[in-house]
Amino acid sequence: MASFLSAFSMFGMSSLGYRTGFGALFVLSVNLVPLGALWYYMHRKTFVLGRARSWMSMGMPFGERYGNGMRAVIPVVVLLASIPYLVAQVQGIGLMVEALSEKAIPYHMGMFFVPVFISLYLIMGGMKGAAWVNTVQGIFFSIMVFILFFAVMAKNGGFAPTMQMVFDTHPELFQLGAKGGKLWSYPMVFGFAAAMCLGCICFPQPYMHAYSSRTVKGFKTMLLSFGGICLVIITMPTLVGIAATVIVPGLKGVQADKVYGIVASMALPDWLAALAVAGGFTAAMSTVNGLVFGNATNLANDLLKLMVPHVGQKGLVSAARWSVAVIMAICVVIAWNPNTPVAELSVLAFGTVAVTIFPLWGAYFWKRSTAAGAMASTIVGFGINIVMFIWGGKNMVLFPSAKLFQLNGFLAAFIAAGLVFFIVCLVTKPGKIEQKSLALFFHPALDGKLDHNLVDRSENEYVKV
Repeated sequence: MASFLSAFSMFGMSSLGYRTGFGALFVLSVNLVPLGALWYYMHRKTFVLGRARSWMSMGMPFGERYGNGMRAVIPVVVLLASIPYLVAQVQGIGLMVEALSEKAIPYHMGMFFVPVFISLYLIMGGMKGAAWVNTVQGIFFSIMVFILFFAVMAKNGGFAPTMQMVFDTHPELFQLGAKGGKLWSYPMVFGFAAAMCLGCICFPQPYMHAYSSRTVKGFKTMLLSFGGICLVIITMPTLVGIAATVIVPGLKGVQADKVYGIVASMALPDWLAALAVAGGFTAAMSTVNGLVFGNATNLANDLLKLMVPHVGQKGLVSAARWSVAVIMAICVVIAWNPNTPVAELSVLAFGTVAVTIFPLWGAYFWKRSTAAGAMASTIVGFGINIVMFIWGGKNMVLFPSAKLFQLNGFLAAFIAAGLVFFIVCLVTKPGKIEQKSLALFFHPALDGKLDHNLVDRSENEYVKV
């Protein structure tokens, strides 16, 4: 949970609730309710095969199924798609530090908080260090978000009176539909939710969790409970943001990302407000360390290993450490002049990475999938997202457009990627690598229910194959 919940979940969703109202909660429901089951469906084989084949990076399953071309493309696409999400975390904390300190610590100084600390403990602690940090941070921010929620609602006499005040002042925040110029039309809700749900499946964290899970029970419990727990946790800051419209009126655009900290300082004693906002900091940091670590691992184990096949373990670790520093530096540069709110930045990232779900599905569930189809689908989907952004900016990518039959840009790119995947796979023949991979990816041992016997049997049989 901590590796996914972030500045987007705390600062971004409180800002989105503040700016757009209850439609943000509809997005959460459509996104998170099916997420656990979809994650289990897509990554069940990642768990079993990853244990058997000692996979460590995202490119490995794609490389074994489609060849080195896809193994090289995936880490590049995922890294570029991750950048907006990482920028959102850096930007969110910079804005929050500025708000809490009443500009005594300016944004450009506060934004270095994330890169410096995370780079240090990722470089020094590695994956195990990141996992323990995430665990502690996840417990901490889960507690603090509930404390802030009840404090904000109590400020105006409870939840029902607070929401009544919001309705009396801003009735448009309770509207959903396409009429009257309201933001949350049904295509808008579906577009945001689809990007978030599908994108979650395709980021590095699900692969890392699958590779590192020790038991079947732990893996199943994690995935099937994830969506429900996140739905509860993220609902709290969203409602805090909605309530803040009558406590801190008048914030616009990126400045609304400060509402979580501002309302905390108004509803809680100073020391407790600082802890509540620190909970948002830890949410951002726990996600950044997981995402940066995953991308650094991909770059070292996929790209570097392909370019320098005989590189040793020490060289891979060194490359991953340098990757952490470089990725964080790039994010600081991009976040220097913020103009897109945290929530929208995050959805841009989710929607872009979601196009990789087709080659992932094909690798595990369609024997007819080919390397050409996987490669074409990924490049076309990613390329259309970039073209949409250059053509019409973030609005073209995020919001439904009449030019795209009321789809937003990333849904149009997603559909195009899917069509390309199936068409190219059907008109091209599987090569030697794809044919050979069928013995592993469609082994009879994978047909049964996922249990300890299946995993143990699969590991032994896969090693032999």
